[in-house]
Amino acid sequence: MRVGLITLGCDKNTVDNEYLAGLLESSGCEVVAADDFAGEISLDAAVIATCGFIGDAKEQSVEAIVALAEMKRRDANPRRLYVAGCLAQRYAAELLEEIPEIDGIVGVGQFAEMAAMIRAADGARCMVRETPSVEVNRALPRKALDRKPYAYLKIADGCNHRCAFCAIPAMKGPLRSVPPAIVLEEARTLLDRGARELNLIAQDITAYGHDQGDYRLPRLLRELGSLEGDFWIRCLYAYPGGITDELIAAMAATPRVVPYLDMPVQHFDPEVLRRMQRPSCDLDLGALVARLRDAIPGIVLRTTVLVGFPGETPSAHRHLLEGLREHAFNWAGAFPFSCEEGTAAVELPRHVGTRTREKRCNEAIDMQSAISARYNETRIGTRTRVLLETFDETRGQWTGRSPGEAPEVDGCVYVDADTSMAAGQFVEVAITRADGYDVSGLRACEKMLFS
Repeated sequence: MRVGLITLGCDKNTVDNEYLAGLLESSGCEVVAADDFAGEISLDAAVIATCGFIGDAKEQSVEAIVALAEMKRRDANPRRLYVAGCLAQRYAAELLEEIPEIDGIVGVGQFAEMAAMIRAADGARCMVRETPSVEVNRALPRKALDRKPYAYLKIADGCNHRCAFCAIPAMKGPLRSVPPAIVLEEARTLLDRGARELNLIAQDITAYGHDQGDYRLPRLLRELGSLEGDFWIRCLYAYPGGITDELIAAMAATPRVVPYLDMPVQHFDPEVLRRMQRPSCDLDLGALVARLRDAIPGIVLRTTVLVGFPGETPSAHRHLLEGLREHAFNWAGAFPFSCEEGTAAVELPRHVGTRTREKRCNEAIDMQSAISARYNETRIGTRTRVLLETFDETRGQWTGRSPGEAPEVDGCVYVDADTSMAAGQFVEVAITRADGYDVSGLRACEKMLFS
């Protein structure tokens, strides 16, 4: 039985589909990535992992389901169609009513249920739990759906925060940390299979362990950093209020943890942050950024800002732009506010118009583009370690990333090729050129950074 898996949305969906792939493969199925499925191969079943975070993501998920439903109806390929993930968790009844071609639907964290549903073929059509749960309490088989030399290591899911704009708690439920023994076992497996970068992900990695006892993220970093092999670790999605001195010290003292941190601030205006109900909205961000840069020399910081939240005045928007300029994050993403049903933001007064939101978002993106370009200019003449990923035949160069670039969201490093290079290899590169978000360079003498 051949099953195609389609992954939409966040990195946590990537991990979830790899869990599902592992379960299906262990039961004898052939599993293929089908993100660009256009009917060229024959599929007994297709599974779409959906996203329901914001309007654009929901629209993308629905369009993908409709497209596969049409192919099933027209060509019987795929023969069966299944839906999982956040959109399925929240809108299962509506999806089944509007798209009758769906053969089965499950919500978040239901890997075993989906695998059983596919194998049974004629079982229950809907197995979505009324109360969402993303708990992982045993090691799961996991199959990579691509050949990338990096992997996402999901250490927790769900969220206890109650940000006014976010529906994630309603779709995923409360924080559920993965027990450390399971995290470490999965990390070893990923490294044994060739991963050279472990990207730690959760809704908020700084909340790791708060639901299970005294074991926290700093200890996890130290224990992950003691595993054997030549690899590095990257910390993604760390809420600023959870970045403690202990966490900073653990990052600084663990050589395999790269000097990089993704800390979504969402805004810089105190009143907007309070309306957003952001945790630690009164945090002195400037002091935190200074502590990070003092304790971890050369650290690269990434953030995310949400533009056009209800009540955001022109003055508050200027405050946001000033914050980007003042703190000079190396990378940042900017997104216009999306009004999601069931969130506290729906009831707030003074919603900002669509055109104004888009205009302000473009202004934030333009400002950050200039900041990132200036940062890359400062890298010319320096050396950095690079993880090679893919060969770009058009450019005649390898594409890779240094410690300063996270996969899929930041820039990349282009490296002039030689015959000894291979995907998954670390090489030292002398940066010779900057081009906006990306830099280029030549291979320098190899220098191993880790024992």
